[in-house]
Amino acid sequence: MTQPNTYWLFNDTENDGANTGNASGGAGDASSNWVVMDLTNDSLAWCSDQQNDGDAISGTRFPVVIPDSGSNEAEKTFVKDNSAAEFAQVPLAGTSAGGQSGGNKRYVFAIYFDGATAGIPYLEAWDNSAHDTAENNFLGGGTPADSSIRAIATTNAVPGSDTWAGTPLAGTDSRIELDTAALTAAKNLYFNIKQLVTNGIHSPGSSTALVLTLRYLYS
Repeated sequence: MTQPNTYWLFNDTENDGANTGNASGGAGDASSNWVVMDLTNDSLAWCSDQQNDGDAISGTRFPVVIPDSGSNEAEKTFVKDNSAAEFAQVPLAGTSAGGQSGGNKRYVFAIYFDGATAGIPYLEAWDNSAHDTAENNFLGGGTPADSSIRAIATTNAVPGSDTWAGTPLAGTDSRIELDTAALTAAKNLYFNIKQLVTNGIHSPGSSTALVLTLRYLYS
């Protein structure tokens, strides 16, 4: 078993449809509207309702507001597309508590594997690319349950609720399985993700170090 190639994609439409990309993990046919991410230069951004699809990344950034009490879901989710120098919106991300078309949606983010794995693939969140700490404020300050990043695997089914809770992501202590078993052939794995900021736990400007990580085994 050789190491499979992997491709991260996002759905930039409100059409909750699967990635119909080609066997090399492409962005899909003309009707699929799945976009391959540049893992070196692109990044995720959670913003307030004032941010719009196509806004220049060199322009004003509208951050999520931390509420006076309780929690607030980020209104909008974007991929900062550096090649296009713009914010590309992911309309189906998050839940119905956000300000876009999120909810009980399945086909939001995808990771395409072009071959088999020796174990279940996991989605994790870390402070840095060395994957040695997951303790900044954004990820719960050392308490994984307080992480502001919540994700849910949708490879095999929709979340089951318009207001799905998701699993907090923080290191290996709190992560999600993207499938129920090791992959035996090429496959798209799907997930949805949101940001939930909470008064008294999360502080402004603590999101810059987030590293989303795909962990899997091969032999």
